[in-house]
Amino acid sequence: MKVMLTRSERLALLLHLMGEDATQMAREGLSGDALEELEQALKDFQSHPPSQAEVDMVLGDFENYFHLAMQSVDKSSHGDGHDEDDEGPKILQIAEETFDVELEPTKRFETPRLTGDTVRDLNQMHPYQVAQALKNENPVAAAIVLRKLANEHAAKTLEFLPELVRPHVFLELAQPTAVTPMIQERVLAKALEMSLEIKERESEQETTAQMANLMRSLPRALRKPMLDELEKRDSDLAETVRNQLYRFEDIEKLSDRDLQKLLGQCQTDALVCALQQVEESLLAFILSNMSKRAKESLQEEMEFKTNATEEEIQEARGAIAKILAGLCESGEVKID
Repeated sequence: MKVMLTRSERLALLLHLMGEDATQMAREGLSGDALEELEQALKDFQSHPPSQAEVDMVLGDFENYFHLAMQSVDKSSHGDGHDEDDEGPKILQIAEETFDVELEPTKRFETPRLTGDTVRDLNQMHPYQVAQALKNENPVAAAIVLRKLANEHAAKTLEFLPELVRPHVFLELAQPTAVTPMIQERVLAKALEMSLEIKERESEQETTAQMANLMRSLPRALRKPMLDELEKRDSDLAETVRNQLYRFEDIEKLSDRDLQKLLGQCQTDALVCALQQVEESLLAFILSNMSKRAKESLQEEMEFKTNATEEEIQEARGAIAKILAGLCESGEVKID
């Protein structure tokens, strides 16, 4: 059943949920018919409590509005005056933890014993968890959270934020906040909720693999500008992703002519090693695209090279995949 509330009723329900302080602030900003409609709606909710569906709808509207507001905050609107509660990062009356910046790739986080105090509970989370919760948020929202963290915690959280996000959040910390305490409380509660969802740290290998898999699903025309932009920001990461875009098994997707171009650039030693333990269908496809002399030579060497380690095989296949990547990116060959 669709929930129907008038504009005044939605405002009244939100104020009803926020309490008397928020309601009084709203009253001071209204007059005439708007104030009368608000008062009437407030009385209705006091005598007839809202349903859960109505509460959920209004809170959902609030979340959407807040997300939009955070994206459109004009830094120039920050006044010189600010609440005494927001004069820089908080130093909580709790012992500072020593957080290890270098975490093992499989680091798992234990859920702390929550106290019900949002700020205190946020300070119990590992900085990596808080940073992961904030990494895609507006710098204004991230700064609100960092201001409430103990100094060392805030510093480590900032360190764990993505390199491109970090300076924007840092500069936002230098600005007095114009966000009301009620909105700040909402931001802090959401940050804690999202932090608690981070159970394990992603390894760099997992991250690049995910990026490579995403890239592989895109047409080459779309991949190139994305990789070029990534190259400007992080050349090492771009190279790692590029190397994982193409795999040795992709050889089966080549046409006969394109496979012959690839084989023409492969070192025999690498090919012999890469073909160890390979699927029969792929081996047959490769041999069928070689001259009689080259095929016989390859088969002869493969008979002698039967003791390659798994590491050697993977290294050889990686070298061939890298050649394949270069040919594909240049447009000389095409993977169907």
